[in-house]
Parts: sequence; structure tokens; C-alpha cells
Amino acid sequence: MSHQSSPRPFWFVLLTVILFALLMAACTPDPPAPTPTPSPTASPEQTATPTHTPTPRPSPTPTLPPLGTSGNPITLGFILPADNTADTAAADLAVLLGEETGYTIEALFYPDFTTLSMAVLNNEVHLFWLGPLEYLYLNGEGAAEVMLVTNHLGVYAYGVQFMANLNRGFTAYYDPDENQSLGEPLNALQQFSGTRPCFLNPGSIAGYHVPLGLLANASTPTLAPVFTYGYNATIRALYIGGICDFGVTYALTGDPLTASDILINLPDAPLQIHTIWQSEGIIPNLNLSASPSLPVFIRFRLEEAFLRISDTPQGMNLLRTALNYELEGLRSVEDHFYNPLRAALAPLELDLQTITHQNAQ
Repeated sequence: MSHQSSPRPFWFVLLTVILFALLMAACTPDPPAPTPTPSPTASPEQTATPTHTPTPRPSPTPTLPPLGTSGNPITLGFILPADNTADTAAADLAVLLGEETGYTIEALFYPDFTTLSMAVLNNEVHLFWLGPLEYLYLNGEGAAEVMLVTNHLGVYAYGVQFMANLNRGFTAYYDPDENQSLGEPLNALQQFSGTRPCFLNPGSIAGYHVPLGLLANASTPTLAPVFTYGYNATIRALYIGGICDFGVTYALTGDPLTASDILINLPDAPLQIHTIWQSEGIIPNLNLSASPSLPVFIRFRLEEAFLRISDTPQGMNLLRTALNYELEGLRSVEDHFYNPLRAALAPLELDLQTITHQNAQ
């Protein structure tokens, strides 16, 4: 027996159609997103280019001609007051040096040590003449190196002598026949402990600074000094008595006891006043120094020329006149020549700049 299928109800068919439509809709791809329209980009405003003035380049420093030629002379400094007529001799000396060496040399003149030292420290002068304390000052500043020292009255360096009247009872450590001291300096100098000295003046190297330093090195304190302001006055004070117990004068370059004023007015002074102790030559005479900037080979050539010139009458006359100094010769020395002086002055701790500038006034 066969069975006949019954028709599906309407609601079933409708549900099937709806489900089919939903499935189709789920399978349909999304439409593409619209492409955004780009916003117009604002063009940058045109900035005016500032006018640029280029920085001027510095002019190159002109190159000097070689040292010792006409455009760049070697300079030789002298301390000469404005009314001094020695400048002609100094200029002639520079010419003579030029003839000896082939260099162009110019003489420069300064009224005092203060102005000369400023020129030396500023490297404006190559060669210059210096006293002992002036040299120690500029050498300590690294601005001077000694080349030559002068012979004055037969010596290249002089000393000091401590003198007293016989009635003071000091023991002499000096042999006048041999012109030299005997025994230990400490024994000689320590006799003066607690006594009063006669010194020359507060600015004198031989009449104040060196004897004061020697006494300090000997641990010998003294009373406040009497300043006589003249070596002959020191001799007179010792002769008269009651002013000071001992006095100090220069030595090796002469003797104040033999000065004509003393021999005429105090003829027995050499019998009453004796040297108790005398130093060796520890104070160098006037020197010729060079700036460290001066090349060594030029320095040596100039040194040899100075020595040759000093051996001639013409050259010696020019040197004496230009320096206003009793010059008898020149000698090459090195810095250690000043070590005895440095040792004598060391305990004083001197302000050499102040002392040398004060002496220049």
C-alpha cells in the first residue's frame, strides 16, 4: 500500500525563505569604504631671506723681517736721564756693534729703572744694563739672563767690611797685610750681637742690605741702626764714638779710611778704626743682560763683539761714556755668579720689585 505525501504548511515555507534570505545576506561582502578626500595642504609662506653681511676676516699679522735686520733691529737699552748727553755715545756704540756683527742694532733710552723694567717685561728690549738687585729682580721674573759683568776699579764683584774703633774691644778677624779675613765668619760677626750698627741708608746694597743679611745668617741680632748717608760719615761716627758700636762700608774697591777727606781731617783715623771682618766679592758690578727671547746664537755673537770692543780704546771710551761708569773691562759670566749674593740676602726675604723701583725714583 502506498502512502501519498501531505503538502507542507504555509508557515514552514515562509520560515525557510526567511532563513535563506538571512544566509545570503550574511555571505554578501561589505561595500568598499569610500576613499577620503585629502584636505588641501597650505603652502608655507615665503620667508624673506635676510641680507647677510659676511664677517670680515682679520688681516693676517705681518711677518717681521729676520731679527737683526733694518726692519727688525736688535735693541740695546740704557738708563739715561732726559738731559744726559751720553745718548750720542750709546748710539755710536750700537753702530759699532752693528759693524762687528753685521746686525742692525738700535739704542733705546729710559729715564729710570721703572720704565726700563716695564720694557724688559713686555719683551720690548733685547739687551740692557742692570745693577745687582735689578738683575736679581728681573731674573726672578724670568726676563733677564746675565751675559757680561763689568770690571770696576779692578774687580768684577765687591764686598763689605765691618769696622770698629779699637776702644770698643772687638777681636779682629782680618789681616790687612794679606787683605783677607781669617777664622770663622760666625765668630767675627757674633761679636756684634746686641750692639748698634752704623749703616749707610735703607736703600744701599753694600751699606745696608748685604751686611744685614750676613748678620741674620750669623744669627746676630743688633740694635736699631744709625743711618749716616755717607761712608765718610760712618768713619767719622766710629772715630768720635758714642753714636754706634760698629759700621759697615764697601770693600775691595777701595777703602773709605783712605779717602782724602778722612786723611786730611782725621789723619789718625786709620790708627783708631780697624776692619774686624771683610767679606769676599759677593756683590757683582753692573752687568749686561739679555732677554731670554734673544736667540742663543745671536747672543753669543753679540757677547764676543762686546768683548772685542772693550779691548779697544775707542770701544772702551764709548762704553764708559754711555754708561757713565768707570769701566775697566768686561767678563763673561753665568747666573751662578750671583749665588753668593742670593745667599747673603736670603734671610731678609726682600721685595726686590719695590726696592728697585723705589731706588729708581
